[in-house]
Amino acid sequence: MTHDFGKIKKGERKSTVYRFSNVGDEDLVIELVTGCVCSELEWPEGETFKPGEGGEIKVTFDSNKEEETGVLDKTVDVILEHTDPKTGYQVFKELKYRLELLE
Repeated sequence: MTHDFGKIKKGERKSTVYRFSNVGDEDLVIELVTGCVCSELEWPEGETFKPGEGGEIKVTFDSNKEEETGVLDKTVDVILEHTDPKTGYQVFKELKYRLELLE
């Protein structure tokens, strides 16, 4: 999932919403959503999503909290409470966004 914010001037804030649905056969719970300091994140904390149910994760880029300019690629990690039965590792997904930050 990648979103392109396009050009953003220093001082602006832009938001996007990533929609998801539980396509598995078990309940889905998001443990944590994390990104850089320039990403303000809102997610359904503590909610359980049954198979077929969905939700939203809102990501707001705050250019006042970003020092670099130019084309920037950012990643937001979505960490689930579940482990992959094949690997034994905790499951996580990545949301990506891109922008060009102008002075």
